[in-house]
Amino acid sequence: LLRWLLSDLDGRAASAVLVSAMFCFCHLFSNPGPAVQLLNTKRPGIVLWPVSQEVEYSADKPIIPHCKPLTIKSVTLSPVPCFNKQRNGCRPFCDILSGETRILTTSQEYERMKEYRVQEGKVLIPLGATVHGDVVVSVYHMRSTIGGRLQAKMTNTQIFQIQFHTGFIALGTTTLKFTKPELDACDSPDKYPQLFHVILEIEIQSTDRQTELTPPWENFTTKDINPTILFSSHQDVPPMAPGICSVGTWPRRQS
Repeated sequence: LLRWLLSDLDGRAASAVLVSAMFCFCHLFSNPGPAVQLLNTKRPGIVLWPVSQEVEYSADKPIIPHCKPLTIKSVTLSPVPCFNKQRNGCRPFCDILSGETRILTTSQEYERMKEYRVQEGKVLIPLGATVHGDVVVSVYHMRSTIGGRLQAKMTNTQIFQIQFHTGFIALGTTTLKFTKPELDACDSPDKYPQLFHVILEIEIQSTDRQTELTPPWENFTTKDINPTILFSSHQDVPPMAPGICSVGTWPRRQS
């Protein structure tokens, strides 16, 4: 948690999941619904995916993540986003990170990269990457700067980014669909067609991944954690959590 707080939070889905989970972890709420509601009163417009699973790990009756790896077979973008100079298509490639390690990229030499046009209706990128734990899927548009073949330089513009933990994907799931509000790094709204969405085709493996590290949820209990640590005084307690006033004592302010 400390390492996350010291890093550059994205300000959207990942940060919101962290804050909502902290509310449940400290017993401010017993389920993720009110936690997300409180967060949206402070920062409206954040759409979380899949908050009902990721945050419930920290709730009173948590969902325990499974340890089965999954294979990301492909990623589909539809309709085709407009990132090239002509605003009629893109030249995409995909990077996949498992933890902090990039395990796959479809980037190639510029001339070998397929350019998709709006008329094609969708972008399909085969992947075949097996992942476990925290996963980041990023898709970029590759463009060549002005110049001759030997002088041209490649620049990459991020089209979107998806973050999830494999343990919260329900067993038997074969596709994950994300609408534009559920994607991160979509910083140029005019380049995305209406109803833009992304589909990951996945396959969850049948056996658990063997690891030497014990998952943090195996031997840790939160029953003695007091929700008053989230607030400096009773006046800071949100109206939707009135029962907190009867829990423990308030920490003293630091002078």
